[in-house]
Amino acid sequence: MEVRNEMEAKKIPTVETVEFWEGLYQRNITPWELGTFSPPLKTFLDSPYRVPQGHVAVLGCGTGHDALLFAHYGYIVTAFDFAPSAIASTKAKFAQYGYLDKTARTIQQDIFDLHNFRGQFDYVLEHTCFCAIHPARRKNYELVVRDLLKPDGKLIALWWLLERQGSGPPFPVHKDDLFELFSSDFRFDMVHEPTDSVPDRKGKELFTLMSKF
Repeated sequence: MEVRNEMEAKKIPTVETVEFWEGLYQRNITPWELGTFSPPLKTFLDSPYRVPQGHVAVLGCGTGHDALLFAHYGYIVTAFDFAPSAIASTKAKFAQYGYLDKTARTIQQDIFDLHNFRGQFDYVLEHTCFCAIHPARRKNYELVVRDLLKPDGKLIALWWLLERQGSGPPFPVHKDDLFELFSSDFRFDMVHEPTDSVPDRKGKELFTLMSKF
């Protein structure tokens, strides 16, 4: 509690630090982890609407299940996270299937410090990263996504819609706020509520496919 109070006094959200997230991994407090890939993402990749293979950036990759899923489907994957345990787990998964340093790589870095990767990706994948970001930085997140993408790039997103009150993470996520935040730089090509969400998230997820203007 003293650490949180000290961080707040300095106006540095605790959730912005490596120490906060690594501490959760070390204590196995990871309620956002499904232990497998997200079913709606696999449904999208199995559908006629799947985007062509290309280079995808996975922001806040966690333990790498979704990143591995895209690698299985032939995409070139770069998985970003700043928590060492998350990167180690993702790297191990890539190595297990022979993808590591061939068609998939991990980079331990703050997603708000990816200036060297500007315009390098066909796609950005979002899943449970956005809800972990302090609301004050969500516009910064939108700009990160925009800048990572090539001119015709797309954001593939499975949003966890949350009505949670009080301090996060996870922080509240509302559908209307997503449209307002992204509509200045992106066109919404696909929007639907998945029917195959895991039980705890049924009715609480929104899938969107957006194209950068």
